Amino acid sequence: MKVAVIADTHVGYPRFYEDSFTQAEAAFRDADEKADIILFLGDLYDTRVPSLQILGRTISFFRSIKKPIYAIHGNHERRSKGALNPVGLLEKAGAINHLNFSSAIFEKDGEKIFIAGMGNVPDDLAKAGLEKLKGTIQIPQAHLSILMLHQSVSEFVFGENLLSMDDMERLGYDLVLNGHIHARKEAPGFLIPGSTVITQLTKEETQPRGYYLYDTNERKHEFIPIPCRKFLLEELEFRDAKPSEVQEKAGELSARLRRENPEAIIRIILKGTLEKGIRVSDVVFAGEVGTFMDNKLNEHMFRADLKAIREMREKKLSMREMGEARMRKKMEGKASLFEPLELFEALANGAEEGMAYLQGRMKPAQ
Repeated sequence: MKVAVIADTHVGYPRFYEDSFTQAEAAFRDADEKADIILFLGDLYDTRVPSLQILGRTISFFRSIKKPIYAIHGNHERRSKGALNPVGLLEKAGAINHLNFSSAIFEKDGEKIFIAGMGNVPDDLAKAGLEKLKGTIQIPQAHLSILMLHQSVSEFVFGENLLSMDDMERLGYDLVLNGHIHARKEAPGFLIPGSTVITQLTKEETQPRGYYLYDTNERKHEFIPIPCRKFLLEELEFRDAKPSEVQEKAGELSARLRRENPEAIIRIILKGTLEKGIRVSDVVFAGEVGTFMDNKLNEHMFRADLKAIREMREKKLSMREMGEARMRKKMEGKASLFEPLELFEALANGAEEGMAYLQGRMKPAQ
């Protein structure tokens, strides 16, 4: 038997709205031809309450798919207890089968597979969720058993109180499938197909989009790419650069990439430092559809500022004491016409008093 595994289509995603539909549809149509059953791992929609237009288009599309679809809901679709989520709505429309702390058996030509699903729960409740699942569902020993999840996993995502692969392995399923993580990952008995649409513009998302096709007889999987727009990510490094230099080099790179890949999504990361006295906001780019300039110039300065503020907070300084300490630090080793703390005191009483202080300091000595 062939099992298609698709995840995180995020239909209706605003930034790449049409891509979210066309690439989701490409994955499901291809799976409909190649697989006997389709398993979907959550975040079909990008929002908990999709518009009628989005719902209508997806319901119509899923009714055209011939192979059975079993799905769980993701964190983008999770709603409060008792409220119908959009994946459950699709089930009521007769388009899919929604599994949540529930299971099903699928049979074809005498072969059976057991499928259990747990829709997304908050990370801090995920381990308790697995315990509930374990107490609710018994795994038949005679069938291939598959568990569908949509959770953060500590081996791939940084965070506290996350599920680990050991937690999932202890449940005893032959194959664990997980959504939520948008980059493709795999390990023995564990598959994450990644998203079918680019959402986070990360380096990992430059890899092909697609789905897994799992062969139950050979217990092997194959990644099936789908047609999608290219995503190109480039970095430019600068040192003490003028705004004109940054704009020129970034513009040249953007134009070249666009000529070579007219339909691509392009992200250019600007790193390094600007000329002394130049602010990051002084570097401005004309907006171009499908091109994203990520200005990380002088980022080390922001990090240093945040670190200093964090250290001051740990010392439990008041806001006034923090401000005084920051001004002293800024003025260290610099010639000045004024005393930093005197200026701070004047500014604390208003801009007019601060200006009066500076004007007084600038008067020539009698």
